[in-house]
Amino acid sequence: MKTKFDVATLAGLATWLLVYGLTLYLLQRINWPRNVWPIHALFLLYGALFYLLTNDNSRYNLASRWAQPLLLLQLATAFALLWLLPVRYFDFLAILTIIWAAMLPFVLRTTVAVAVIVVVVAAWFTLVALRSESPTWISALLYGSFHMFALMVQSTSRDAQNAKAELELKHQQLQATQQLLQAASRQSERTRIARNLHDLVGHHLTALTIQLQVASHQCDGEIKAQIDKCHQLARLLLSDVREAVSTMRQYADMPLADALTPLLALLPQHLTLKQQIEPRIKLQDLQQAQHLLYVIQEALSNSMKHSAATELHINAGISDGQLIIQLHDNGKLAGNWQPGNGIKGMQERIAECGGSIRFSDKAGAMALTIQLPYQEQQHD
Repeated sequence: MKTKFDVATLAGLATWLLVYGLTLYLLQRINWPRNVWPIHALFLLYGALFYLLTNDNSRYNLASRWAQPLLLLQLATAFALLWLLPVRYFDFLAILTIIWAAMLPFVLRTTVAVAVIVVVVAAWFTLVALRSESPTWISALLYGSFHMFALMVQSTSRDAQNAKAELELKHQQLQATQQLLQAASRQSERTRIARNLHDLVGHHLTALTIQLQVASHQCDGEIKAQIDKCHQLARLLLSDVREAVSTMRQYADMPLADALTPLLALLPQHLTLKQQIEPRIKLQDLQQAQHLLYVIQEALSNSMKHSAATELHINAGISDGQLIIQLHDNGKLAGNWQPGNGIKGMQERIAECGGSIRFSDKAGAMALTIQLPYQEQQHD
């Protein structure tokens, strides 16, 4: 999933800068007796982590495997600032945890994120109460409501982005299916024409060639020479027809690489595609092609949704009459991963085509291998 934070990132950075600047201003006003560089370091670390996490082009963004550890580190910097600074002057530091809370929906389910925020707010204002030696439950309720508001707004944004991503995937699938149907229509028409040429024109030319050959044996002189020329022309024409039929059948099927193009065109920018597909692989059967595209589509969807991958590899080749397609990424699967309806659907589709699909672990990420019967085209 491509995590977009364009306007929200600018707003978050502006808020962080405002809190940073206000803190420095108050430090000067109260004549802070300690070294101010740890405060600078913590604020800059917080801002750098926020930028890395919300930047789509960063390998450490909210879609990566590093999101949760970096968010925990960012929260720790906010608590460190609260611990170092006198709370009676810097009660607004809770704004930093509001910014932090706005990122949680992109790495946690909403219910889990709500529970985490309750714990964080309780811990924050408990620390404030201990240091200030005064009740803080009113501030905790107010700031807690701000945390929940930020969480819900970004949860809605996340759901909208997920819906858009799903729509893009369906659009890709529709484009691929449409291209398959067009190819199937062209294939059907070419096959019909090629069959007519072979069965009708080819049959008549063959009969004509035989008749001319017989006529050549029944005459002599100038007439025989003319009949022999006609016989050669008929044989040449028959050869041309057979070549035309073979060419039409040869280009009737769609290359696998072309069929995958619509599926791969709209992959997120953070997902780098590396593919090795033999050009000679053709999708000869429409039903098999549709099932195969659906399976690859589901694999791409799983890679974008669940593995937080930045690289996707697709390899396809032919070995011992079998079409072998391998897909894997550099993401990380959850330890409690269980196959769902998508995986079961992939297995059913491949089984209908007389093939097999195997799931394996490759460097902590899922890899799948599809094996289908494949017969090279035979041309007359």
